Amino acid sequence: MSSSNIHIADDNNSLAEMLGYRLEELILLKLNKKKIITIGLSGGSLIDLLQSILPRLQLPWARLRFFFVDERFVPFTSDDSTYGNYQAKLFRQLPLPEKNIIKIDPTLTTVEECAKDYQNKLQQVFNNEDKSFDIVLLGMGPDGHTASLFPNHPTVNINEGLATFVKDSPKPPAERVTLTLNTINQAKYKIVIITGESKSVIIKEVLRDKNKTYPIAQINNLVWYLDKAAAKHL
Repeated sequence: MSSSNIHIADDNNSLAEMLGYRLEELILLKLNKKKIITIGLSGGSLIDLLQSILPRLQLPWARLRFFFVDERFVPFTSDDSTYGNYQAKLFRQLPLPEKNIIKIDPTLTTVEECAKDYQNKLQQVFNNEDKSFDIVLLGMGPDGHTASLFPNHPTVNINEGLATFVKDSPKPPAERVTLTLNTINQAKYKIVIITGESKSVIIKEVLRDKNKTYPIAQINNLVWYLDKAAAKHL
């Protein structure tokens, strides 16, 4: 367990500040070397953290491309839509062109079609020089899942393509689109942000006990941003 890859904040405000300024640092660093930066977003509590800090950052928004680590196959008007929640809480606060947000098409007939369409969209912003995205921001569920990659689910073993689909998610909604584990692992910077005591035991198993059975533990070179409750057992 490398302390340099684990950052613990006193509360959500401190966590948001810590994360936000690290993102600003990474983005500006990468923009010295390339024109466009790709950033993968997760849902859940991360939305509120980013809402509190990103609008305060001085970034060249036109040069950023946001996409989603995973998404539920539901209409954007659904409370379950990650894009819908980001649009309501964050994107409208940013001077960000809509074309800079890469999202699924929930009007397609099947989740299989949706995943294929999303992969095609991702390939248009994919960095073909080094075969990776720049930054992915991950969350983790109480079962150790990340993105829509669940423990003991066959989707974890699918590594072909940038994205795939889930038809039987153990957590509703059942149908989802997710990046593959390989796509996440190929990203240059992988950051997981976790809050709350309910996830502290899994965090301890992964970081202290080196339990590799959870999908989150299969992400290489992962940097952890935790609040004190999540880090309770470290």
